[in-house]
Amino acid sequence: MLKKIKWTLLGLVAILIIIGTYVISLVRYAEGEVATLENYTASILAMEEVESLNSIHRFNGLESYIVASVVHEGGQDVYFFVRDVQVQYYFFAEELIDEEEANAIAQNLMENGMIINTQLGILEGVLEDEIADDEESAMPIFEVQIENEDVVYYIVINAQTSEVVLNFPAWE
Repeated sequence: MLKKIKWTLLGLVAILIIIGTYVISLVRYAEGEVATLENYTASILAMEEVESLNSIHRFNGLESYIVASVVHEGGQDVYFFVRDVQVQYYFFAEELIDEEEANAIAQNLMENGMIINTQLGILEGVLEDEIADDEESAMPIFEVQIENEDVVYYIVINAQTSEVVLNFPAWE
């Protein structure tokens, strides 16, 4: 009986150590991500042509980008796509659809679906029809995650043309 109690306690301690390690790792990752976004925020606000910052997030697509919505000099809303510590691409907000339009497009594809997340991002040189010979071309996209009948789908929408570029289920 004493052996069973010892093994049970040992198992419980092992599980608690694993859970504790996971929580600590998760907290450290989150703190690092917050610090990174704060650094990018400070850097973007230090740019002469930026009047203010509306929002900032990380987009993890084929490449990882920092996406910042800024008010540019003259009051124009602009999206900066930052990678390798510099603005790689920028698009004027008036040239792109907004998040509500992207959600409406996704909802029309999956009428009974529930939108989980919508994020502005960018695709670089991956779609031959769209990009042709120009390797430097990039397409601003909205990635919409929508759950329909217990399956999560990713719908990728060209933010300039409103066309659905990709529509696929997440790995189950």
